[in-house]
Amino acid sequence: MLDLGWQELFFITLVAIIVVGPKDLPMLVRSISRWIFKARRLAQDFQGSLEIVAREAEIDGLKKDMVELVDDAKKDVLPQDDDLQAVNIKRTDTDNLKKS
Repeated sequence: MLDLGWQELFFITLVAIIVVGPKDLPMLVRSISRWIFKARRLAQDFQGSLEIVAREAEIDGLKKDMVELVDDAKKDVLPQDDDLQAVNIKRTDTDNLKKS
């Protein structure tokens, strides 16, 4: 997140003690901690909502691909209407031959 070394932290602490004073420093630290916590929580919520939207978009894309595959498979596997009529004619012819 922040690349702060011990020297930078020491300098920030020293400036905070001088500006705010040692009496109000714990209250300032708590206040800053709350703001950081809220900012992190907001960022996590935002990231989570983006992941949900991305997942839904991916699912919609996969669903569309699957529907296309099923439609293609139906066209390839299932006989056409002309083929069905030819099969029915042959079936009735064989049935008529068996009866006679």
